[in-house]
Parts: sequence; structure tokens; C-alpha cells
Amino acid sequence: MKKFIFKYDPQASPRRMFQGFWEAVDTGKKHIQPKNLMIANRLETIYRVASQARMDLLACLVTKQPANIQELAQLLNRDYANVWRDCQALNSLGIIRLKKITKEDKKTQIQPLALYEKIVIEFPIKMARGKSVSVPLGA
Repeated sequence: MKKFIFKYDPQASPRRMFQGFWEAVDTGKKHIQPKNLMIANRLETIYRVASQARMDLLACLVTKQPANIQELAQLLNRDYANVWRDCQALNSLGIIRLKKITKEDKKTQIQPLALYEKIVIEFPIKMARGKSVSVPLGA
């Protein structure tokens, strides 16, 4: 099962992010952040990006596999424009893909495809044994 991880790190900053980049330049070793990981230093950012509406949308994509955005909006009982906006946001994060499909009548439709089946919010908490806690969300 493919999972996307939102990681809360209060120490995350652009400076720390580029530290890995400069280390890679100096040492020649690649420092690549996984595609299935987004790190944020504010919980509000994670909750805004991984809103309940977007997690419901992703769950619907995984379970119902709608043919296009219109069908997805109908399944969610939501306004098309809002669903389209949420699809664009999830697409920009790499959580879903928006696939253009040209039909026989040359009309183009966009099919939203889920790239992950599970969303995890990782919230490290130092415990007695130095472990952290991950909380699965949504589908």
C-alpha cells in the first residue's frame, strides 16, 4: 500500500532544507527528499493542506475511481469548482495525478487518479524509548 507522509517538524526551515543541498554539493552525494513526503514546521499548514474535504476526495478516488472531475463532484455532493480546486492542490503535492483523456468526439476530460492509498501524519513525540508516533488519516 503506497502512503503519503505529512511530517511535522518544528525545526524545519528553508535554511535547514538547503543545508542538505549544500552538503550534497560539497560531498557529491545525492540528497533527495522522497516524493511521498511533505515536511512542515506548523501544524496549521498540514491541516490546511490535508483538510477533511481533501481527504474525503482522496478516499473517493481510491474507492470509487470516478472517470472525471464532474463525476467526482457528484459523488462527493460538492460544487465542481471547489472539487477542481482541491484536485489541483492535491495534484501539485503529487498525491493525485490529473490525466487528460481525449474522447472519440475530440472532447477532453480530466480524470483524477489517486497515487497513494494512505495518508499519514507523522508527529514525532519524544517518548521514554525515543520512539515517535504516526497517525494514519483518511483512506
